[in-house]
Amino acid sequence: MPIRATLPDVLADLDVDEEVRVRHLLPLLPPGAALAHRSAAALHGIGLRMPHERGTARPVEVVVPAGTAPVRRSGVRCFAADLAGDVVLVDGVPVTSPLRTVLDTARFAPPPLALAVLDLAARRGSFSPVQALLRLDAAAGQRGVARARRLVALTDPGAESPGESWLRLRLADAGFPRARTQIPVAGYRLDLGWPARRLAVEFDGREFHDGAGPLAHDRRRRGHLAQRGWTVVGVGAGEVLGRSLHLELGVGELLGLAPQLRTRRW
Repeated sequence: MPIRATLPDVLADLDVDEEVRVRHLLPLLPPGAALAHRSAAALHGIGLRMPHERGTARPVEVVVPAGTAPVRRSGVRCFAADLAGDVVLVDGVPVTSPLRTVLDTARFAPPPLALAVLDLAARRGSFSPVQALLRLDAAAGQRGVARARRLVALTDPGAESPGESWLRLRLADAGFPRARTQIPVAGYRLDLGWPARRLAVEFDGREFHDGAGPLAHDRRRRGHLAQRGWTVVGVGAGEVLGRSLHLELGVGELLGLAPQLRTRRW
């Protein structure tokens, strides 16, 4: 007869599906507690991972009302905070509201991941950046609020992939003028760029640009755009997530601007 894992074993075993671990965790939560941060984002359909996180499991993240004893279990990451009005039910599971979830993500998650989540949430209409900024103004001085305010201000529902969000954040960190997203030119759409300068930068994600066929299509497409006076720069994940400043220096040369940073911020 197989031996069934005990409750703590289920929670601690990150190889067990997160949904299963969440269902085992719910009876242990104190009144008013909810799934939070990236666990809440996943239930709201805006959960994302950075490339180095793919194939790895994460602890279940929960928040308990301020003044409540935290949940201390292996496989669980617990926070305490004021939750007034910020808890909703998703499939019967208490989670932080979409607005609270994106605010917590903007405050505490790594910036490239946070901006990708914010862009995705905005594209799906899950939150209002204006409302988010008002909430952040009310929390001025608290941990992560200044960073979150900047990321919310950079949010753009036109970003169609995490890679485009990461790329836009790098360009913003370099101090370049804000790039417009999804630029229509001669029947094409360019990821982001500066129409007045006829300069665009595109994220060449591996899933869409690997192989001889996609590469040949990219060359033809960019050749057609060049005939219309456009310069289109394609960059991959290695350049966007790498430590080198070649991306900033190259784009800066085309813009006629020097990057306003000497080292990467993330």
